[in-house]
Amino acid sequence: MKIFWIGLFLSLFFYNSYSQDYNTYTLSGKVLSETGDALDGAYIKINDQFYWTSADGDYSAKLTEGDYQLHVSIIGYQSVDSLVHLTGNSVLNFELKRAVNGLDEVLLEGHQHKKTSQSVLYVDNEYLEDQFSGSLAASLEKLPGFNAMQIGSGASKPIIRGLGLNRVAIAENGVKQEGQQWGADHGLEIDALQVENLEVIKGVGSIAYGSDALGGVVRINNNKVPKEGISGSIYSFTKSVNNSLGSSVQVAYRKKDWFAKAKITGISFADYKLPAKQISYLNFDIPIFDEKLKNTAGKELDWYGQFGVIKDNFTSTISVSNVYQKSGFFPGSHGIPDISRVQPDGDARNIEEPFQRVTHFKVISNSDFDFKNGKLDVDLSYQKNHRQEWSLFHTHYAGQEPPEVNPNLELDFDLETYGAKATYHHNFSKEHETQIGADFQWKNNTIEGFNFLLPEYQSVNYAMFLIHEFKPSSENLWTLGMRFDYGTIDMERYYDPNLYEFLLGNNQSEETANSYAQRSQDLDRDFNSFNIRLGWDHEFDEHWNSKINIGTAFRLPTAIELGANGIHHGSFRHEQGDPNLDPEKGFMADISLNFAQNSWKINLSPYAYFFSNYIFLEPTGTFSLLPHSGQLYSYTESEALLTGLEFSIDKQIARWHFGLAGEYLYNQQLTSKSSRNFPLPFTPANNLFTEVGYQLFNSSETFNNSEISINNRLVMEQDRIAQGEEITPGYGLWGLGLRSDLRFNKFLAKINLRVDNLFNKKYFNHTSFYRRLQIPEMGRNIQLSIKIPFGQS
Repeated sequence: MKIFWIGLFLSLFFYNSYSQDYNTYTLSGKVLSETGDALDGAYIKINDQFYWTSADGDYSAKLTEGDYQLHVSIIGYQSVDSLVHLTGNSVLNFELKRAVNGLDEVLLEGHQHKKTSQSVLYVDNEYLEDQFSGSLAASLEKLPGFNAMQIGSGASKPIIRGLGLNRVAIAENGVKQEGQQWGADHGLEIDALQVENLEVIKGVGSIAYGSDALGGVVRINNNKVPKEGISGSIYSFTKSVNNSLGSSVQVAYRKKDWFAKAKITGISFADYKLPAKQISYLNFDIPIFDEKLKNTAGKELDWYGQFGVIKDNFTSTISVSNVYQKSGFFPGSHGIPDISRVQPDGDARNIEEPFQRVTHFKVISNSDFDFKNGKLDVDLSYQKNHRQEWSLFHTHYAGQEPPEVNPNLELDFDLETYGAKATYHHNFSKEHETQIGADFQWKNNTIEGFNFLLPEYQSVNYAMFLIHEFKPSSENLWTLGMRFDYGTIDMERYYDPNLYEFLLGNNQSEETANSYAQRSQDLDRDFNSFNIRLGWDHEFDEHWNSKINIGTAFRLPTAIELGANGIHHGSFRHEQGDPNLDPEKGFMADISLNFAQNSWKINLSPYAYFFSNYIFLEPTGTFSLLPHSGQLYSYTESEALLTGLEFSIDKQIARWHFGLAGEYLYNQQLTSKSSRNFPLPFTPANNLFTEVGYQLFNSSETFNNSEISINNRLVMEQDRIAQGEEITPGYGLWGLGLRSDLRFNKFLAKINLRVDNLFNKKYFNHTSFYRRLQIPEMGRNIQLSIKIPFGQS
């Protein structure tokens, strides 16, 4: 490990010192509008290098001799593609035509387009396909400050700056995703392969997206307008670690002022491989036969359709999508571990009980009305999230009979969400722009199943927000945001007569038995919160810029935090909500310092949050009277401090590319007793990701954009743990990559070969759902993907 880091920094020094020995040339020019005006901030992609124009529309790139593909774009103008054969210093100017609408934009990981005071990472579909790891959150883990909470091999949740679960909002086409709020073992129902581009907004996003946006927002844009005619792609992949097979087909057609898109994705995966022959949990030694974790197979079938109309002053789209996922749980994660249940059955792809099944159906309508000095956006939505856990009927109480219908249905959550959001943008002048909006959301959740964890509930949220941008000069942008929220929640009572009889039979008093049997009370509460954020984006010169944000943040307590009362499988504990919890409130400040010069790109982002009442699950020190439940864990609130530092370094030297991204996290509960000031739960360990790539075949007509790379992820020991957690050892993982575009005349195939966990290392992810069962992460994985675009690109 030490040799690698020493070698890396020596390589950087050596190549930076002697890079003049390469035959490098300058490709420069201007990007102008049809009227000859300079386009400031136009985005230029030259193979895999990225540049932006200055205030005068100028760009300049140092390149070696060879063939290059150029893509030039800026929001509001039609993009331009070009091929260049570079043999010396060259000047190439571009003139962009104004687009009919502003939706056809290109986004790229790690860089920004529209000037904003917030810290934003842009990710396009090509990056997601290259980094696809089975789920959306896992595919973004190479981004600085971003982690994934893993749930097996097919699902995960995003963590931004150490904040996850209900503290990161996911929004598709302006509509916040609803359905992942039920716990750490429930994944995010988004098809990563159907995402056209997205933005990871780090820091408080509550002003625009309300509750759940404390840590940030993953904002997905699937409204990209295709070019004239028919276009599309076929993407297929296979993974060795779980014999995964998957394909995604996308087709789009546009004729003048209307277009239509269709997408479908199918994935099947088998039990995944572990670098271990046994695990130890609750004093049980459980063998892992054939080094495969039994019953972790799964399948996914997703479809998406969209129809859009584009007029001079009006744009409208309607999108309909459905995500279906079914995956098994390791038998030891539901009930007491039993060696007989983990014996191989000869079929690594079958999905036995226990398993989870989830369907997320969504309809989104987006309409934009353009006026002389403004624009009105109207977003309407309907979501139906139906999640089930199935397990062979088992009872902890003598005499409990299985249900007559669906006797093995353990938990069933059926959530319907209706949403409406209207935002008016008004340009008073070049210096002043204001957004004012109203947001409404209504949710209804029903339950079934022979077990109980969460009561039925209804919730309503109303909000008003205002965001004003003041740009006194090209170097400065000030942003002021304000938001008021009013929410209600109405939870239903639930009484468990089987538990009452069980406790009486175990010599508990009638009062105690009644208290436990009343699993939830009728609850009708309302909440309100006012929040404000101030941001400043400042450019010192053409190389340095900074972003500073300060503000307040909030999050409404969820139904599970207010009303949960049951055994949560996988944690083997009784989890209990607190109906008296207040809205989570906090203060935040962050700084982003950026430097860019001569293909150097450096970012440093320190941040700090203070919470007056951070909500988390805490062990009570008492044992629950529910059978087989262990210690009682209850939701509580405490003052808390969370700080951290993110950094990234990117450097291109001739054909070599060096990338470095790291994260340091520190947080702590703040109580009246300093001896109880534990860290916050589910905190990712400090980590560092390094990648070195080398471009191949620069002069080849058949192989383009070819690169071979080696990477290393170094994760420190996580010994700052919350109550009930265990120390997670540190680890280092190595990976290899090879990608290339293969061209024959008009045929193009994008090929990506990747090896993860090269040395099949046994390690644990501190935030993984299976960490509590002492189950290590997946072993060595070889992944091959091929994408074949067709029609007009």
